[in-house]
Amino acid sequence: MTAAVDEVHLWHFRLDLPPGAYLALLDPRERVRHAARPRGPGRDRYAVAHGTKRLILGSRLGLPPARVPLRVGRWGKPEVAGSGLRFSLAHSGDRALLGVCGHREIGVDVERPRSGLDPVRFAARWFRPEEAARVAEAGPADRWGEFLRLWTRKEACVKAAGGRLAQSLTLPVGHGPHTVADPSGRLPGSWWVDDVQGPEDCTAAVALAGTAPFRPVPHAWEPVTRGPGCGPPG
Repeated sequence: MTAAVDEVHLWHFRLDLPPGAYLALLDPRERVRHAARPRGPGRDRYAVAHGTKRLILGSRLGLPPARVPLRVGRWGKPEVAGSGLRFSLAHSGDRALLGVCGHREIGVDVERPRSGLDPVRFAARWFRPEEAARVAEAGPADRWGEFLRLWTRKEACVKAAGGRLAQSLTLPVGHGPHTVADPSGRLPGSWWVDDVQGPEDCTAAVALAGTAPFRPVPHAWEPVTRGPGCGPPG
C-alpha cells in the first residue's frame, strides 16, 4: 500500500486591486500595520493580500473571514489559533502566493527579478560557493532564473521553520524535490522543498516540515467584487 502524500493548496492572486472591500476583513493588529504604511501601492497591496488570506482561510475553516482566529507565533509567523491548519503568504510586487497545508508547518516564497540587484554578485557574497558558481555559470538569459530558484527555496525553508531571513542565505537547497537541513544547526529541523508554479513572471517554492514529499494543488481565485462577505471558489 502506498502512503498518502500530503497536499499543499496554492492560490496565486493579484494585489493591484481597490483595497476598500478588503479593509473590513482585517483584524485590529492588521489594521494598525496597514495604517502605519506610507500611502501608496504598498499600503493598498497589504490590505488586498491579508484580506484575501482571510477569505481563503475562512473558506477552508467554514468561518467568516473577519473571524478567522489568527495569532502571532514564533518570530512573528502568523498561525491559526486552535486549528491544525498551517499557511504561508508571500508576495512580490503586485503578485501574491498563499500556501495552505493541513498539519505540517509550511513556508512559501515568490520572487521576481529586482532592478538594481546583481544576482551574480549577491550570490557570490551570500550563497554557498557551489550555488554562487551555478549562478555565475548560467547564461545571461538563465541567470536570474537560477538565482531565484535558489533564493525562493531558501526563503521557503526559513519561513516554514519560523526563522529569520539571515538564516536562509547559506542554507544548501540544491535542485529538484528533496529534503533540506542546515548543516550548521542554526536552523534546527528538516524540510521537504520543491519548486512550484509561480504567478506570471515569478519564481516560487514551497517547503514543508519533515522529510515526506507533498503534492501541490493549485486553485483558481476570483477577486472580491460583491463586498466583504464574498469568498473565493474552492
